[in-house]
Parts: sequence; C-alpha cells; structure tokens
Amino acid sequence: MEEGEGIKVILLGEVGVGKTNLINVLFGMDFKENVASTSGADCFEGELKYQEKSYKYFLWDTAGQEIYRAINKIFIRDAKIAIIVYAIDNQHSFEEVDFWINYVKENKGEDKYLIALVANKSDLYEKQMVMDEEGQESAKKHGIDFLTTSAKTDAESFREFVNNLIIKYINLTEGKETNNDAKKDSIKINKGDKNDGQNKKKCC
Repeated sequence: MEEGEGIKVILLGEVGVGKTNLINVLFGMDFKENVASTSGADCFEGELKYQEKSYKYFLWDTAGQEIYRAINKIFIRDAKIAIIVYAIDNQHSFEEVDFWINYVKENKGEDKYLIALVANKSDLYEKQMVMDEEGQESAKKHGIDFLTTSAKTDAESFREFVNNLIIKYINLTEGKETNNDAKKDSIKINKGDKNDGQNKKKCC
C-alpha cells in the first residue's frame, strides 16, 4: 500500500461490550461508566509511523443493534481490519462472536483483510462468565489474533494490539516479514476533547 493511504479499522460486536470506551481511551479520552449506545457509526483518525513511512488509519465505532446491520455492511466492505469485541461478563456477546466473524466474511470483497478478537472488561473478573480459555479457543478456531483487556484499567494493551494489527496488515499487503517494531511514540493520534470528545477528528 502507498505511504499516506488510509487503513480502515472497524470495531464490531453486541451492544454494551465497550467498543466506544475502547476507542475513547485509545485516543486519550476518559473512560466513562455510562456511555450511550452508538447510533450508526463514529470515527477517529490516527497516524502510525513504521519503517520510516507514515500511515493514516481510521478507527470506526459501530452500533451493535440489529437495526443497524444494513449500515454496518457498508462500513465493512472497505475495512482492512475488523475487530470483534465481546465482554467477559456477557455470555451472549461471546455466543455471537461466530456470527460477527461470518458477517465480516460475507460482506468483504476479495481484497486482503484481517479479523481479530478482543475480550473486554477484564476488570470485572468477579462477574466473569466467559473464561479466557474460551476466547483463546475461539480465536484459534478462526485463526485470528486475540486479546483480553479492559478499557477501564488497561487501555495500553488495546493500543498496542491495534498498533500491531495495523503493522501486520501493512506487512501483509506489502509482502514484508512481520516485524512489530513500531515504537509506542511513533503513533500520532488526532484526539477528541478529553471532557466530551465532541472535537474529535472526523474521518470524512
């Protein structure tokens, strides 16, 4: 892919799994206990420097409600990385992982893309309904990357996970060997206002 070309990353999953908070804390905003459900889709823009090149990426937050499935199809079509999110305290959200993975595959073209799986809300271990081993087994079954994290207490692990997925996609499309050597300070992000996020950089 060309330097400066945008890489579209999309988060998918059931309502209430914490997709919005994951994106918010990745882009430097505060974690919020109560976040309104996303309607349609929302977007952040960032930049990653890797092997002396700069790559723009666009991180899309999508709605989990069934009524927005038709809209989600539009965003999936040109996404290069799809991250499926479930919450460890929500058994139903994990049971729908296969649906979301198949949903991506059914709505993608022939271009190269990656799918990954994220188990969110690891801070709620006392309410855990989905064991880490179950998530790992699901990811292994589909041959995709997996992360257990918490938007509330472990934003850095998600930031590094997204970073490494973008690098993996770059290597995939440019025929390079996988080498996750982009340093943390090589990521430039267009942050929203830390109070309410209303000034975040739009993707379009």
